Amino acid sequence: MFEDFKQFLNYSKEFRIAAPKISGYDGSLEKIVGILKTQLSDPKSTLKDDSLLKLASEIGTTVWRLQQRLVTKVDASDTMKRITRDLESVRDTLSQGDIEIKDHTGEKYDGGMALNVIAFQPTPGITREQIIETIKPTIYHKNKLIQMGQVIVGVPEKVSSEDTSK
Repeated sequence: MFEDFKQFLNYSKEFRIAAPKISGYDGSLEKIVGILKTQLSDPKSTLKDDSLLKLASEIGTTVWRLQQRLVTKVDASDTMKRITRDLESVRDTLSQGDIEIKDHTGEKYDGGMALNVIAFQPTPGITREQIIETIKPTIYHKNKLIQMGQVIVGVPEKVSSEDTSK
């Protein structure tokens, strides 16, 4: 089941194997919620283990990406509503396990932020450096960084000398 997530995370769209068309929802997210609740609610289980932290960050990133895509899609079908509820459930379960998923889009950019900047892009209409797109969210466990976010930072467009001489 997690291999599907790994394919989604590690390969660009053109290299992914197409997902089968599903006429009804198969409940995969509900299974993930069950696994997470078991791991996160067990007092003996801790997320200090690197493999669990990596799994939590992969699941968190995938949930975040799916939620971003669902926000832009307008589909009021029962299947989409169920998937949306399941994604919210997964995110709530992660939150209960002290996993925080942080989207930086719209934030003011500061060079000291713990982010991997993919690109600085001249952007019309902004007056300061600002994060215009989050490629991968930052993920924390108990306020400790477990996955550094990847972002694109918009910078103000430079005014050419020809424009100022008019």
